[in-house]
Amino acid sequence: MSVDIRFEEDKSLKADAIDVLVTSQLLSPTVQQLMDYIGHYQLEAPAILPIKTSDRIEMLKVDDLVSIDVEGTSLILDTLKGRHIITERLYKFQERLNNPDFVQVSRHGIINIQHLEALEASFSGNMLAILTGKRKVDVSRRYLKNLEKRLGL
Repeated sequence: MSVDIRFEEDKSLKADAIDVLVTSQLLSPTVQQLMDYIGHYQLEAPAILPIKTSDRIEMLKVDDLVSIDVEGTSLILDTLKGRHIITERLYKFQERLNNPDFVQVSRHGIINIQHLEALEASFSGNMLAILTGKRKVDVSRRYLKNLEKRLGL
């Protein structure tokens, strides 16, 4: 398969707009995977996120973030260096992340697929995500399809 990449200037577009057209003989899995990749691409995914804990503001390296889980009104951020507890809504935190590597796997959980080591069947019919450091996170059936799609399966 060959890929031809071209740039065409279009003065009719807004200054911050980019229009991407993918053309192919047919919509193959490879073409779909490319379109998904482009669709998830974000221009400005932050490398460091400020997080407000109970007593200070810390700078969190996004690459170190392994998983996010809701517990009551708090978010539990599991990182390579430890655990942080913050008060923020899950969807708001996901918006601030602005990173396609973070995939929601349940109503209360998000994982960083860069830290995903395996997916296993669990007793409840759901899947279990095994993450860096042997952390385990439940993946609900409702969100499994999206995770598989993001993994290119």
